[in-house]
Amino acid sequence: MLYRELQEKLRGYDWDDGFDTPREILDDPNCDLALALEIFYLGDGYACLTGRVNESGLTEWKEFILSLYERILHGNYSNTGVHFQIPLNRVARYKFRKQNIPSVFLDDL
Repeated sequence: MLYRELQEKLRGYDWDDGFDTPREILDDPNCDLALALEIFYLGDGYACLTGRVNESGLTEWKEFILSLYERILHGNYSNTGVHFQIPLNRVARYKFRKQNIPSVFLDDL
């Protein structure tokens, strides 16, 4: 799929429909770091960064978000220069940096 098509598919996606669509987007060779981070934060990646993911009884979501976290962390998605603004305020970024959260989850692209 073309990058623009992946973006449109994500924007039209209803998170109540499960994780097949985001997985399909993430597995597409045209998915880059900006799109992967957008999916991470739309999928409540914030809960992953705070550690609350382990408190969740939502097994499928937990597997999805932890897997995506690892894929981003291990560089599975290239930075193509597409802009993405991390949806965290300065205070949250500061607190996460103090907790040694990797900068890829904290710095705008």
